[in-house]
Amino acid sequence: MKNIKLVSSLLLAMSLFVASCSSDGNGNLPDLERVPIPLLKLDDKADVLIQEPAEFKGKFTVDMYFKDDVAPKQVDVVVAKNGDYKTVKVIQAAVTTFPVTVDVDAAKLATAFGMTVSQIVPGDYFEVGANIVTQSGLTIPAFSELSNQFSADISNFPGSSLSLKYSVVCPLDVDEFVGKFTIEDPGFMEYDYPVTVTRESENILVVTGFVDDPKSVIKVTIDPRTAKVSVPSTLATPSIFGYNNLRVKGDGEINACENTITINMSYDVDEGSFGSYALTITKP
Repeated sequence: MKNIKLVSSLLLAMSLFVASCSSDGNGNLPDLERVPIPLLKLDDKADVLIQEPAEFKGKFTVDMYFKDDVAPKQVDVVVAKNGDYKTVKVIQAAVTTFPVTVDVDAAKLATAFGMTVSQIVPGDYFEVGANIVTQSGLTIPAFSELSNQFSADISNFPGSSLSLKYSVVCPLDVDEFVGKFTIEDPGFMEYDYPVTVTRESENILVVTGFVDDPKSVIKVTIDPRTAKVSVPSTLATPSIFGYNNLRVKGDGEINACENTITINMSYDVDEGSFGSYALTITKP
């Protein structure tokens, strides 16, 4: 009988612990086999979200985190759908040269799961990973129902990326975010209040009435490729709650399915900082 357990350290990176039980029931001294750490990276110019499945063009690379560590015998690039790790499909098998660039579109993802592109709908998501086959022939799966196959420390390595995720979202129409909206602000203002949203340019929205001040204006920059938003450091109002010069800055995301923008905003005044709070810009 063989029991398999993964162990890791910052010096060894990632090792596989294989303990063989002897016939008399006494465990033998375990053998140690090094396991390379996969590194997956999205292409900076390819799609990172699936907005229009028929038009989706993704690209990523599969490499090894430690270039000079022991090489795998091979790597199988795999994909899981909606967190179902019982049904993991191979989309590119027997990779032996690294880094390797992998192109992926909705047709490839749909075919892997026996479905059509039209059956890919908002709310779905696809996770891509790498099954590592060691020199001894042992397979370390990218995804497991039981537990994470790699130490949690690995994900904290600088630049580490063991898997990628392609989320299916509604197509973004920035014009849908123009008009009368409500800011739900349970943290800073502690109540909801109305704002007016206009469009300054292709990907910049202007929010008037911020912090329930008719003269307060902030600008929200949208990255349509990632659905991320940002608010640059802005003097929102010269006075609030008896304090001077409220400056805000934030990052968040836009949800085209629900027509909402969620932002984690920081609030600072001359006298100090209020900290950060999440707010949501939504249609009333």
